[in-house]
Amino acid sequence: MNHSPLASTTVLDLSRLIPGPYATLLLAHLGAQVIKVEPPGMGDYLRMLPPYGPDGMNPVFTALNRGKRSIIIDLNLAEGRRILRELAKRADVLVESFRPGVLDRFGVGLDILRRDNPRLITCSLAGYAADTPLATAAGHDITYQAVAGALCLTAGSPTHPTLPLADLVGGLFAALGIVTALAARQTSGEGRHVPVTLEESIGALLLTERAEMGMPLRFGDLLRGGRAGYRLYRCSDGRYLALAALEEKFWNAFCDAVGRAEWRARFAELNQESLTAEIAALLAERPAHEWEVLLRTADVPCAVAATLEEARSYAPLPFAAGGVPAEAPAPRHGEHTAAILREWDIP
Repeated sequence: MNHSPLASTTVLDLSRLIPGPYATLLLAHLGAQVIKVEPPGMGDYLRMLPPYGPDGMNPVFTALNRGKRSIIIDLNLAEGRRILRELAKRADVLVESFRPGVLDRFGVGLDILRRDNPRLITCSLAGYAADTPLATAAGHDITYQAVAGALCLTAGSPTHPTLPLADLVGGLFAALGIVTALAARQTSGEGRHVPVTLEESIGALLLTERAEMGMPLRFGDLLRGGRAGYRLYRCSDGRYLALAALEEKFWNAFCDAVGRAEWRARFAELNQESLTAEIAALLAERPAHEWEVLLRTADVPCAVAATLEEARSYAPLPFAAGGVPAEAPAPRHGEHTAAILREWDIP
């Protein structure tokens, strides 16, 4: 018997690219059955964006859509719209990422689907908030981060994002909102709509930055290398050590462990450039892993900066809340169309 939290939950995923599929991947990890609803032709176009993996699909698509099933539905046809409505009548959740008004123009707007099934929970992922001039503007992760101010956190020119954080955080908030709506439905018996905007999602991560606007010294700056005890240092082997002696007790332990007890008194220095240079010179004398062993023995938070290949060799983290990883491979475009229609008894 499947005891996963969402084992009896069915999710229709009409979204594409990263945000929506990431949200439904998290739901699949919690046990939900996710049906990926795709248009004919290319389907979710992330599937066929280069580069390609051994299965002929984009590796990011493969990672985001494992454990899901795929059905082809053409919303341009009355037959396709009928099938979607039939599926939505029996589903628990529907996730979509069309621009505002697209589903309404197809005649299968969320209001109609929820009228057919009052228990249906709908989630819309949009780039920008509906009440702004950008509501219907095209965008991708980098534009959402740009509008939110996430590319200008350091002095100088804006920096290119290293991760699609707006997409991923938006997906995370969508999954959280859906799980919350499912919990509320147990009491109310009714579904609800969960709106998520990617620009506001990345903006939510900037809570500390926005709280400190206008201050000459920011805590956020200290976490970006402004504090000598909290930054990356290059060691003798060319590897980098992430030192995280942020609190005074860890700073003191670090100073004692490396034989520099006199540095203890410099914990609260406002300008730590000189101290940073001294630590850099010291840590450059030995390999990163030697420092890691020495400092961890002294209970100093630190870690050698691992490559992605090295990080994958660590034991995988267990999925929280009793969920299980979605093990089945990502589906081929429309792979389960016939099976789903048969199982759901949809002619």
